[in-house]
Amino acid sequence: MKSEVFRFLYFLLLLSLVSSFVSDYHTKDKSFLYADSGISIEELSQKEFFQSYFDFWKRLFLEAGGITQSGETVYEHIGSRFYATLHLAVFGVLFGAIFAFGLSLLTVYLRSKKLYNFIYFISNFTLSTPVFIVAILLLIVFFYKLDLFPPGGYESGNTYYIVLPGVTLGSRIFARLALYLLPEVQKESKSKYTLLLLTRSYPWSHIVFVEIFLKVLPVTLILLVLDFGSLLSGAMVVEEIFFFPGVGKSLYYSIKSMDTYLLSTLLMYSGVLFYLLNRVGFHLQNYFSGEYQNVP
Repeated sequence: MKSEVFRFLYFLLLLSLVSSFVSDYHTKDKSFLYADSGISIEELSQKEFFQSYFDFWKRLFLEAGGITQSGETVYEHIGSRFYATLHLAVFGVLFGAIFAFGLSLLTVYLRSKKLYNFIYFISNFTLSTPVFIVAILLLIVFFYKLDLFPPGGYESGNTYYIVLPGVTLGSRIFARLALYLLPEVQKESKSKYTLLLLTRSYPWSHIVFVEIFLKVLPVTLILLVLDFGSLLSGAMVVEEIFFFPGVGKSLYYSIKSMDTYLLSTLLMYSGVLFYLLNRVGFHLQNYFSGEYQNVP
């Protein structure tokens, strides 16, 4: 436990140094906006790095992250976007997991090599296709042609608005999980344990959808935790395409508008969140492999 705390503090130190440096460096870049205007900008003058670093921590602890260019506190801004991002992340993970598990287990249940090859091809094709292409295709089919879902935006708690961006993100989760699950469920279907269950007259549906499912669940759960962490950190491209008011869009806005206070805090938020969920995945891996007690 003590080593985990020190590891986190060390990571936090490095992350804060990077975030502070990016903030300070981005502030200097603002001077180029006024290069031809003849405006003197004393507030954009260079600061000592350590003074900037001190100001960075002061904003985080005493000033709610500072004030964004829109006039609200950084914490208030991120808080207003977090629920939408959480809603999108949960939908994307559930969509990817349900389809990956369902189709992978179905290939074993039906003993269909053609279905296996088809899902394998679709998964590789999805991963090789840029995410913005998937988003545009979904917009063309489900909004422009069929008029089933809105092209973007968000209403709090309304899943109808996150179907298209959620499917876009979930499709990649589905593809990654399917490529892992397809060979794993095939291997489990031929294991000695499965043969033993068959000799004892267990129903094939029970073997596939219960026993094999439970066998491949632990590692898949770890992969889902890592994917969940990346989605909570924001998906800039997808959120920008669907003008979705999430953390990823805020990060894109902070870079584009050179909102340094918002940018530095979002970097801290994304880094800490991703680190914590990665450590959760690491400890889950050790737990499921029976080595949790040996972790330093």
